[in-house]
Amino acid sequence: LKESHPHMSGDREFIRSRADEAADAYECSIRNGLSVTQALEQSDAVLYRNLRFSGFDTVFEVVSEWFPEVPPEKRADFCLKMLSPAEVVFNKYPIDDRFEDSPSYRTLTIELTGFIQYYIEQYGI
Repeated sequence: LKESHPHMSGDREFIRSRADEAADAYECSIRNGLSVTQALEQSDAVLYRNLRFSGFDTVFEVVSEWFPEVPPEKRADFCLKMLSPAEVVFNKYPIDDRFEDSPSYRTLTIELTGFIQYYIEQYGI
C-alpha cells in the first residue's frame, strides 16, 4: 500500500478489514480441503482485490515520462496531490485488477497526460 496506494496506507480500518477477510479466506480454503498453496492463492486474491491497478502508479508513470519540469524529489508528492483531481479522468473507465492490460489503459494515460498538462498550466506544480 505504501508504494502503490500511499493515499490508503494510513487507513487502518481498511487494512484490518482486508487482512481479516484474507485470513478468513485462507481458513475456509484449508477447511474445504485445499492445499496450503491453494489456500494462500485464495487469501492473496482477497487481500489484493481491486489493488492491482494503482492510480498513483499511473499518475507517477505519466508525470515521470512527460513532465520533466516536476523534479524527481517532488514527484511523489505532486502525484499524490494529483490523485484527487485526476479522479474525474479515472472515473470514466471501468477500472479493475486487469485494467492495465486492457486497450483502454493507453487511452487513459493519454487523457491523463492532457489533464495533468492543463492542471500544471492552471495551478503550477
